Amino acid sequence: MKYLFCLLCLIMIGCSKSKVEPGNDVTSENSELKKIPYKEFLVSINKKTAKEKKNYLFQFINYDVPNYWLGTPWSFNGTSREPQKSTIACGYFVTNTLTDFGFDINRTYLAQQASSVMIKKLCKDIKYFSNRQDLEKYILSKDKNQVYIVGLDFHTGFITRENKDTYFIHSSYIKNKGVVKESTQTSQALNASKTFMIGTLNY
Repeated sequence: MKYLFCLLCLIMIGCSKSKVEPGNDVTSENSELKKIPYKEFLVSINKKTAKEKKNYLFQFINYDVPNYWLGTPWSFNGTSREPQKSTIACGYFVTNTLTDFGFDINRTYLAQQASSVMIKKLCKDIKYFSNRQDLEKYILSKDKNQVYIVGLDFHTGFITRENKDTYFIHSSYIKNKGVVKESTQTSQALNASKTFMIGTLNY
């Protein structure tokens, strides 16, 4: 009986160590990547073959971009080329990070256009919705581990689907918050829009 009690104590200690620390959220995955300077990290990305990059795109947008860019402030004229330095507008956030990954695009031109121009240039399977719930149903009907670009009334960013969870990764204009990764269900910027144009990012 004494041995059984000791065994239970050891199990409980092990479980308590594996718990997520308070305050962790969807933006904290793979935070160890921050130990690598951003420019060095991009060098490692661009050493990958085209096939390796295609397979890596979801991880880059869903994990790596938030880990580096999280909290970089928003401004209407923000064009920062490096996370945590200066400010970044929503369009430039999309085109700058895609250029960093290796997309051969005119990032300045696309960032300054309506999001529909960028989506038509970079995406396939383009859809339009006027109902927020229909957008969510569409994303959940597609394969998991997908990356989308979404255009809203006056805003743009990435949407990712990881299993049944969907996230909006963008430079938020709300209170100049800047780069965030948040659930689509609770995203204030996403849910404030009346129109939605979405395309599957094509690399």
